[in-house]
Amino acid sequence: MENGSTRCDRVQEFRKCIECFLCQNVCHVLRDHAKHESFGGRAFFVRAAGLEMHPLDGVSRTALAENESAIGYCNITKCCTEVCPEEIHITDNAIIPLKERRR
Repeated sequence: MENGSTRCDRVQEFRKCIECFLCQNVCHVLRDHAKHESFGGRAFFVRAAGLEMHPLDGVSRTALAENESAIGYCNITKCCTEVCPEEIHITDNAIIPLKERRR
């Protein structure tokens, strides 16, 4: 339970995303390494994590996050969380849980 959040609280938190893509703008994977073609990005990971945590959704997105969206490129700098105007805990509540599912 990151930040004292339950799974349901996190799903609700992700719905606050206004898709401003500020998280994408500060992402080192995109900004410094130009992995635009292979990296899904923070906004995608928030959406995927929300679906992955929904109690009625039984589809696994682990392979999608790892293989097609290259979540492994993220090194957890939390820069995306710091700039989020909706104060979504992107790193702790979306990216880290997705990364942990691939183990």
